Amino acid sequence: MRSDNGLEFCHKEFENFLTKLGIKMERTSLYTPEQNGIAEKFNRTAMDGVRAMLHDSGLQPKFWAEALLTFVHAKNRCEHKLTSPLTPIEIWSGFKPSVRHFRIFGSLAYVHIPKIKRNKLQPRAKLGILVGYSLRTKGYRVFLPNENKVIETIHVYIDESKNGVRSLVKINNTSMLNLT
Repeated sequence: MRSDNGLEFCHKEFENFLTKLGIKMERTSLYTPEQNGIAEKFNRTAMDGVRAMLHDSGLQPKFWAEALLTFVHAKNRCEHKLTSPLTPIEIWSGFKPSVRHFRIFGSLAYVHIPKIKRNKLQPRAKLGILVGYSLRTKGYRVFLPNENKVIETIHVYIDESKNGVRSLVKINNTSMLNLT
């Protein structure tokens, strides 16, 4: 394994872990990213994708990690010239991944509120913004601006025809949501 001299890779525990797996660790020279070109190329590609997703969605840079997870989720399910005709996920798992669940990052999302948590006169859904795919289950990650948190749920309607940030700012007639 080749890495830079980042602190996350310079721990005895990590070195012992790699040794147990039979993996040899190589470190690049300081301030020489070209010695780790493959990883640096992917990092650049990923950050270009993140920048485009944040720009298109109108979300603030504080959502960069959500955009990165979403970018990698999609990239791992798409063919690549080095893995074609397989996707990286197929190589790893042996199964052809579905992309039917893909939705536009930053779309307006309506998260269902179960009957047990509302009365007959309360809204049936909370407004949110799609920020990715669930990490543990089949579902989506949705930012709920009124609660300032990201939740994972499958009980959501995603309106890809509407941008979440612009729709919520228009509904609330304010940028107080701290989204723009």
